[in-house]
Amino acid sequence: MASLIERNIFPLEKQQKKQKHVLFFATHPDDECMLFSPTLAYLSRRSDVTVSLLCLTTDNHDQLGEVRKKELLKSAVTFGLTPDSVIIVDDQHLPDSPKKAWNLALVAKTVEANHIAAYTGVKHMALTSQRFKCQKINIYALESVGLAHKFSSVLDMLFAFGMAVGGGRMFVAYLAVYSQGIQAMLMHESQLVWHRKLYLVFSWYVLINTHTMVS
Repeated sequence: MASLIERNIFPLEKQQKKQKHVLFFATHPDDECMLFSPTLAYLSRRSDVTVSLLCLTTDNHDQLGEVRKKELLKSAVTFGLTPDSVIIVDDQHLPDSPKKAWNLALVAKTVEANHIAAYTGVKHMALTSQRFKCQKINIYALESVGLAHKFSSVLDMLFAFGMAVGGGRMFVAYLAVYSQGIQAMLMHESQLVWHRKLYLVFSWYVLINTHTMVS
């Protein structure tokens, strides 16, 4: 799961005079490549948008957390972000393990600053934060797709357009954006195992992102 937290930036049909800020909210290092590289690449190109990235873990379950911090920063720079715009949380109460659930209030506190807890934590923040009640801040969630669609990539373009017509926001990677996402993923050297390489070739998410607003 990944989320966008932004201030009144969608729809994105035209450049806006007022500078906007978008925060990408990820769970693990490499989510920015494997889940929402089309969106990140597009928004980072816009002169009227300031992009930041918040990652909730260092992926330290195999004691490579420090390595993956550096890899994430290199990946972000590949997308055009500055190191100062990347926030990496290293909290022992947010372990990178599918067997341990996260405290939702702690996730929300980190933003005010496991994927399911991240989504519900952001939603909890939106419902409880006084700042959200005072300002126009929107949250968009990356739409998940079934296994059949997940690895059909460009062959399932019609399905993607159907999701967008249904009220979602869609970003499709053209060749330069796709290449940028691949280059960013290559920065995550410690995670380039064989199945991730296959993922980069066949996955829906490296080519197409659709987002829905979280109510």
